Amino acid sequence: MNLVKRIDEKIEKIGKKQEFLLIVLLSVLMVFGIIVGMGTLTSGYHLVDDHEFLEWIYQMKYEGKSIWSLILKQLRQDFTWRYEPAYYATRILSTGIFGVSLTGYSLVKAVEITVSAIFLYYCGKHMGASKIYAVLFAALSLIGYQSAVWWKLGPQESQCTMFFAIGFYCMLRYLESCKNGWAIGSLIFFFIMCNFKESFILLIPFLMLYVLYYELRKDGGKLTWKKIWECILSRFWYLLILGIIFLALVLVIVIFVGVNDYDKVGLDASVPVSVYVEAFQNSFANDLKWYKRFGILFILILLTYWEELKKLWKEMLLIAAFLLPQFVIFGQAGIGERYILPSSIGFALFFVIIIPKWKPLSGKRRLVYALGLLLLLAAHGRVALREADYFRYRGQSVNTMLETVKELSGEDTKVLSCFRPNEEGNLTINYWMLVHGYDNVYFWTEEEALINKVCDLNLHYPEAYYEPQSFEDMDIVVMYNQEDRHWCYTPTLDLSDFTEMKCGTLTIYVRNDSGITPVDTDIEGLRINF
Repeated sequence: MNLVKRIDEKIEKIGKKQEFLLIVLLSVLMVFGIIVGMGTLTSGYHLVDDHEFLEWIYQMKYEGKSIWSLILKQLRQDFTWRYEPAYYATRILSTGIFGVSLTGYSLVKAVEITVSAIFLYYCGKHMGASKIYAVLFAALSLIGYQSAVWWKLGPQESQCTMFFAIGFYCMLRYLESCKNGWAIGSLIFFFIMCNFKESFILLIPFLMLYVLYYELRKDGGKLTWKKIWECILSRFWYLLILGIIFLALVLVIVIFVGVNDYDKVGLDASVPVSVYVEAFQNSFANDLKWYKRFGILFILILLTYWEELKKLWKEMLLIAAFLLPQFVIFGQAGIGERYILPSSIGFALFFVIIIPKWKPLSGKRRLVYALGLLLLLAAHGRVALREADYFRYRGQSVNTMLETVKELSGEDTKVLSCFRPNEEGNLTINYWMLVHGYDNVYFWTEEEALINKVCDLNLHYPEAYYEPQSFEDMDIVVMYNQEDRHWCYTPTLDLSDFTEMKCGTLTIYVRNDSGITPVDTDIEGLRINF
């Protein structure tokens, strides 16, 4: 224990410049070490979310649409379905910058996570954590199943986390210094954050409570209504603007967007309680399993300090304000992968920032607690590496398939895409071929054994639009195989007259009498099997 204390003391003596350089270096190594080392940076298309890039590129290239017209169109559509205007504006703008190659988008994601890690570290420091625990706070907030946002190009959680981390840092600096510049900066970043994804709007009440918590803790003494009111008045204009941002955005969603279009979001009295119970059971059995296992250990340790633990009611209320809204809005669907953010930050805030500096925690129990945090990070580090490895493998499979189908296609070649019910996969291959000058992709509907050229993201297929095609006219067939996580069935097609080409998690079939010569595909399999 003395050795650990001596190491901690030496780390604490590091100068501010050296500290900044070190944390930037560690953040860059953490993020880019994984995305470059595991190959996610150049893994390209994945048949999820990325169809939009190709669709917008096609509209700009062949339909003469400008970036600004696409943004305005998307924003108008957004107000009838979701509220994420900043997300679509920046997404379309980046499409015009990077074009068909996705490496640029991936670099932007990596930078967002790196910036998030740096600012979360400094947030930890300004909340009173030592350098070691501030590093753990940033790492445990970002590493795990939620690390999917490091490389997946669709989720907005990476942008939201970055703006939250920067805004929270500015807010902490404002609380310390009372300088209005920090306050205004934080409000700007929080407002931008809320315009990327709706679930992050629910962090505003936590932020307001944290301001009160900071003021009450600073004053100390017995808690009274008078003291609470005095704390509110001391930061009144800041709390007022936070409240206005929250209420204004909630009203926009309720009045203009509506709350009925959010599938499996929020509490619904018509949904049986068993649905919510099952969703959380699945969450804690899968992507939240390490939080559950180590969370139980941490709670058992804290319960041994029962009388002192009861005095942490303000901190518990604070974390409840952070976590409960997230668990409520995802109550039907459960929490997993990218939806773990921002909850992972709230978990780390309590168990990595608040508890380690809690005076009663000491001796062997403190050592076991610290070891538990390191083991949790190790478990989540393993998860991140495995998920990154699969993402790379699947991306290489998809991109090899797209390039191969393009190379095999001629003027009269017909390609049958069998990715339903994942219509995003169908849209990706469709627009990929359109961008490269081919309008030759058809779609298979298993339930009706139907081939047509209708493709709609919402799976709406009016019979008037059907143009049934014959399977005998299809030259190339593409489908998932059981190595792909999107696989849910094998199409009931007679492929006896086709040559199979295994393409990682996908399979390409070429009709024997089509005049197309099958080619070999070489895709590196999974690297991590532990």
